[in-house]
Amino acid sequence: MGVIRTKESLGRSLGFFQTFAIGTGTMIGAGIFILPGIAISSAGSAAILSFLLGGVISMATALSMAELATGMPKAGGSYYFISRAMGAAFGAVIGLGAWLALVFKGSFALIGLADYLFVLIPIPVIITASAVGLFLLFINYRGAKSSGSLQNIIVIFLLLILTLFIIKGTMMFDTDKFTPFMPYGSGSVFATTGLIFISYLGITQLAAISEEVKEPSKNLPRALIASVGVVTLIYVGVMVVVSGNLTHDQSLNTLTPLVDVSEMMAGDIGKILIVIGGLLATLSTANAAIMSSSRFPFAMGRDDLIPSWFVRIHKKHDTPHNAIMITGAVMIILLLLFNVEQLAKLGSTFNIFIFVLINLSVLILRKRSLEEYKPKFRDPFYPYTQIIGITFSLLLLPTMGLMPMVFAIVVVVLGLLWYEHYGKGKAFPRYDIFDVLEDNIYPVPLEDSSAIRILVPIANPNHEDDLLYLADCLGDEIIGLNVIKVPQQTGLEEAREAFHANRIAVDGALREKFDEFPVILAHDRKYIVAFDHDVTNSIVEQAELEDVDFIVIGWHEIDLFHPSIRNIAHQVLSSASKNLVALNGNLPETIRRIVVAYNGKENSEYGLYLAKRLAKCTGSELHILRVIRPDNDDTSRRSIQDELEKIAEDRSVFNISTHLIEHSSAETAIMDFLEKDDVLVIGDSGKRFSFSLIGDLPYVLAKGHDGPVMIIKKHRPLSSGGFRYFAMKKIRSIRSYILDSRNN
Repeated sequence: MGVIRTKESLGRSLGFFQTFAIGTGTMIGAGIFILPGIAISSAGSAAILSFLLGGVISMATALSMAELATGMPKAGGSYYFISRAMGAAFGAVIGLGAWLALVFKGSFALIGLADYLFVLIPIPVIITASAVGLFLLFINYRGAKSSGSLQNIIVIFLLLILTLFIIKGTMMFDTDKFTPFMPYGSGSVFATTGLIFISYLGITQLAAISEEVKEPSKNLPRALIASVGVVTLIYVGVMVVVSGNLTHDQSLNTLTPLVDVSEMMAGDIGKILIVIGGLLATLSTANAAIMSSSRFPFAMGRDDLIPSWFVRIHKKHDTPHNAIMITGAVMIILLLLFNVEQLAKLGSTFNIFIFVLINLSVLILRKRSLEEYKPKFRDPFYPYTQIIGITFSLLLLPTMGLMPMVFAIVVVVLGLLWYEHYGKGKAFPRYDIFDVLEDNIYPVPLEDSSAIRILVPIANPNHEDDLLYLADCLGDEIIGLNVIKVPQQTGLEEAREAFHANRIAVDGALREKFDEFPVILAHDRKYIVAFDHDVTNSIVEQAELEDVDFIVIGWHEIDLFHPSIRNIAHQVLSSASKNLVALNGNLPETIRRIVVAYNGKENSEYGLYLAKRLAKCTGSELHILRVIRPDNDDTSRRSIQDELEKIAEDRSVFNISTHLIEHSSAETAIMDFLEKDDVLVIGDSGKRFSFSLIGDLPYVLAKGHDGPVMIIKKHRPLSSGGFRYFAMKKIRSIRSYILDSRNN
């Protein structure tokens, strides 16, 4: 009997027009029916330019969005793109921000709907908006089946009625009403663009449903570009008609300027038609906001950034009911707290912020190696499109006012705090923005076949045995470096001539020690004598010139009795741009046990790799120790156990064992496990921005363990150490220039 193969697939039910209808329907809603009067009160007839500028920025972002959506067609849209381009911390911020932007737009639409209904039935706006919000919450909770077809019908009706409005209006307007065209100055155009920017939020909702679109490589770019293009033309056309038919004072005194102009065009029939259009548009916008904004919590839950409760699917209705309930509830609360202009500004601020990050994501992903990013549509105008989108968006932010900016900053801080305390260490993706910028999303694994070049600074023949032994075991090419420190008053060339004329006894002993040291597996060797006014400078410089993989250096606790060690070792730790192996203490005559304090992070991976080399060289036992907190969940514990079992399968090491210990204190657990003379290998903490050269745990273990401790520290360009290296390099360059000038 043949094998039955099972395959799962996601249904793609949205074609071009349905996708176009969702984007257009979301953008063409409350914005154009409510904002024209507010926009004219802020910029006069020049508000036409505000809508046009908003369209230009949105078109640039639509092209970026099209590339991202075809490269990663996943639910969550802008959240997914930005989190993959910049890491999980940005994902937490943008997930919260994008969700709030849609919620603000939904609240804004509900108030707009209530304003239009008030034209026909004078029911208080807050009551109408709240009631409709509750109704939409109910139908989305239950999962209405015909919402897609209804959305298409609404969009067709809106496009027809607004097109007729523009055609009829252009035949009636009075050019004198356009003057003064820019009564509040050119700055008002930018400020108004920021205010009306919420009208263009629909393109982010298109990306949120990208994994449901048929032939996304074709339909998504077309729908995005067509939606923005059509909506921009409609917006500009409507603004031209309103500005040409209403005086400036008339525009200031109405919340529904389209109703007033329609009544001038066709009396009560025109008024009723445009009111119906406004009601359908605002209803469509509010409904789409609830329907789409629930996808952001769902996408975040999929990445373990929020608890699974938020994304639980209803057993009967098959909807993410908790996410929908929270979205709808917050939407109703917001319309009770803010007026229509405040909601527009708050929603626009988040929208601008999202647009900046979307365009920035394309710039990053084009230059970095993200395996899953394979766009079938590539922006033909890259990078100019992204530069335009970012630049103009950033210019808009200062115009939004104090409250929206403060609110946005609070959301950013809350997102980062949430990631730090809930998502860090378990949320996807595992990398952060610094890994991306360093193109270190997928660190190249260290292989046994790798040829490692190691630099060993040597200064005292009686103290270098351990460092040379380590270098021989860990590396394939050993470079010994003896730095002859030259007084500032003496030129380097003069010092070298004096050195050859009067061979220094210490260097002879160092060279003899280096030559006599046992050669393992015929490792290549090089001995360098360097002349320098600064020992640290020479070590760092030779490491770069020789392009070594590691510097092996002795490191001891800082105290007043070891000033030379403090000066050189710690300066190298802070100044080198290479990976470091810092040895604290002395190796025993025979290494019997090597213990790796392993936590799965990159420094720890490097430590494990080097510990295996040391174990093969010495024939010692290798113990891999993983300490976890007792409150770790079963899934996490199982994952860690599987990782340790995979490590234990390495048969290249004669005697390897793994140990998983539950303890509230990693320091105590490791110290209890260690025996005297064990060689402890531990990766540095890996914190990028730390004032300490060695992390707290490695420092405490090095201080408390009776035996030797090897601390492995991978160089990261974007870190406090990397910035110190850059600063020290500049300082050394300036100092060398001054010294050369004096000598000449």
